Amino acid sequence: SSPSRPSPRASTPSTSTTRATTLEFKCAACASLLNFINAPAVPANATLEESFVLLAPELASRERRERSAALEASSNARGGAHGGQFGDSFVVLSRGARRARHEGLDIKASTLSRIFDIASDMSDVDHPLCDACAGMALAEVKRRTAQAESECAAYEETLERLREAEDETNATNDDVGNISHAVEDLELAEREAEETIQALEAELEATRVARSKLAKKAAALDEAEETYWHEFHAFKKNLNAHLEKRDSILARIEQAQTHVGRLEKTNVFNDAFHIWTDGAFGTINGFRLGRLPNAVVEWDEINASFGLTCLLLHSMARMCKFTFTQYKLMPLGSFPKVRDANGNVFELYGPFSIISSHKYDKAILGFLTCLSELAEFMRARDVRQQVNPPFELPYSISGDKVDGKKMSFTFNRDENWTSALRLMLTDLKLMLAWCSHKDS
Repeated sequence: SSPSRPSPRASTPSTSTTRATTLEFKCAACASLLNFINAPAVPANATLEESFVLLAPELASRERRERSAALEASSNARGGAHGGQFGDSFVVLSRGARRARHEGLDIKASTLSRIFDIASDMSDVDHPLCDACAGMALAEVKRRTAQAESECAAYEETLERLREAEDETNATNDDVGNISHAVEDLELAEREAEETIQALEAELEATRVARSKLAKKAAALDEAEETYWHEFHAFKKNLNAHLEKRDSILARIEQAQTHVGRLEKTNVFNDAFHIWTDGAFGTINGFRLGRLPNAVVEWDEINASFGLTCLLLHSMARMCKFTFTQYKLMPLGSFPKVRDANGNVFELYGPFSIISSHKYDKAILGFLTCLSELAEFMRARDVRQQVNPPFELPYSISGDKVDGKKMSFTFNRDENWTSALRLMLTDLKLMLAWCSHKDS
């Protein structure tokens, strides 16, 4: 920064026409006192044209910019400033402005001080300078000028070498062009390779994602497979158990079928109602039916025989789905009964008295009537089925007679009664054989 300068001092001798002003400044470098004497004399009543200072264009421009505001304010305060425009190389200083700066200080000293400040700001050296300092400054400027000239020479030499190198480079422009094309091709190939790498990286990432999904699916499939095998073995175990149970059931079915076959070949009625003969007596399941003078048969045995005979005839009618029309059999063990269409019930068991023997005879008549109706049904069925020869009783029944022999008990001889009962059992046995054949 520029060192502070002392205020100039000016002395004005008293004269009526001219005045000489002595200005004092210090050197900015060595601080020695400088004597500057302004020789020309300015009349006291000098006009405005005689009171301006010429400056360099740069200094004038800077001075004008810095003072424009102060001059405008001063002109407004006095009722108007001096008009007109001047050249760019000077600044107009009015008398009022010179007096306003410092009381008792000459305007020229102030102007010179301002000029020195502007010169200091526009150069690297502060002003004002004495002769010795100005010589030193001049020597420094010359030194810098010589250095700048040597640098310019070096720059020119370097520029010349660059031009020669440029000429040499121009000779190889073709090679450089080829290399440039090769470089462009390589750059293009590099960009394509980078794009390919990016595409491959994206594909790799997609493959990794797909692999992760497949790994999860594989884990799920492994778990499902393990579950499947557990269920398969459990199912196999249950299947083996069911097969064993099925084989057991099939074996039991086979045994049952064999047993059914044997049962089908077995005549139930023949086993349940075995009709045979015992001398002059006809028997059913070993019970004799009838009585003789030389062979007394108890009524209990006779009643049991009639009970089995009544049950056999009733069972055969049910098996043939036949219903008796005139009488209805009531097999009640050893106390069988017969009921007619009017609802009258007759006992087919003894003993009985002479007075009640007619009821016993009516029960025998009802039994023979039922036997005859069932025999007629069997014959009619064979006729419908065109069986030749049709069924026919070996001993015909008419009323209470079998093959002409009376089967009623009242007023009948024991031999005739026993013989008629035997013939009746023979007819019943043949009817049983017919039922067994039709059932098979």
